[in-house]
Amino acid sequence: MKKLAIFVEGLTEQILVRQMLQTVLDQNRIAIQTVKITGGHNVRMSFTVMRAAHVDFQTDYYILVYDCGGETNVKGYMLAHREKLVSSGYTMILGLRDVYPNFERDQIPKLLRGLNHQLPQKKARTQIYLAIMETEAWFLGEYRHLKKVSRMLTPEFVAKHLGFNPRTENMEDRNHPSDDMKAAYQLAGHDYTKKRDRLNAVVRKLDFNFFTHGLADKMPSLGAFVSGLEQFFKHDL
Repeated sequence: MKKLAIFVEGLTEQILVRQMLQTVLDQNRIAIQTVKITGGHNVRMSFTVMRAAHVDFQTDYYILVYDCGGETNVKGYMLAHREKLVSSGYTMILGLRDVYPNFERDQIPKLLRGLNHQLPQKKARTQIYLAIMETEAWFLGEYRHLKKVSRMLTPEFVAKHLGFNPRTENMEDRNHPSDDMKAAYQLAGHDYTKKRDRLNAVVRKLDFNFFTHGLADKMPSLGAFVSGLEQFFKHDL
């Protein structure tokens, strides 16, 4: 059984990664456990299992998704826990975080270099990826989910009222995608929030086959993350 650990910024990314992997892979073959990390620095680090994995004789892949509770924690938690993960048989360790709000677009190359500078690679490939500028850019890029929120939310309707077309434009070019998501949903009288129930409802509407193929080809940051996952799953995605 192959093991992968993914350190993500927060609840949005945790729900997205879990649902994406469960959707595009045979659920009998994959077991995913989500864990919330708190503490560190001068406080003892603690781990709370949010959703336990179910492992049986059919399981090929075991995925541990850590919710780091903020983008600034991703690298620190990853480095603090990496040695234990490697000794437990994990062969790949990935990180995922947003660019916004702490960095501007012109700082992305420097940020990416800094996050990955001298990351240990022995026994487990280790890399941190960025969602540019926020994970919500990927949600908007999967524009077809908007019509599942309301039939009025066509790309043309969004373009008329908000000035951008999620079908023809690359949503990674938007500076504040979460604000754009909220504005698009509000056009149809709905709301987009970071609460668990709302995030689950949004993510369940996404077409993950399109997400991991067509959309990943259009959006470089999503494509890079999907490519990293594919290396672990040997093109099962």
